[in-house]
Amino acid sequence: MADEQEFAVLPNGEAHRLHTDPYLNEILDGMEHEALERCVAANPSDHETRQISAMEVRAIRSLRAKLKTFAEGKTKRPARGSVA
Repeated sequence: MADEQEFAVLPNGEAHRLHTDPYLNEILDGMEHEALERCVAANPSDHETRQISAMEVRAIRSLRAKLKTFAEGKTKRPARGSVA
């Protein structure tokens, strides 16, 4: 079992609610799908559209991962001396 001092936050109920909210997940699923479609459908020479769409997908996935991490209380404390 991991030392409880290792983690910076305890499981967060609000983060869990957001992470499991069906309406929010439906919205994020739609946004992610649209961004992926824009990326795939972009002209081969349209690097900007592909790049922006890919960044949007990464941001949505990062949000989901953060919510899951906070919901589970698995955020690790910053290393000593690090800037947080």
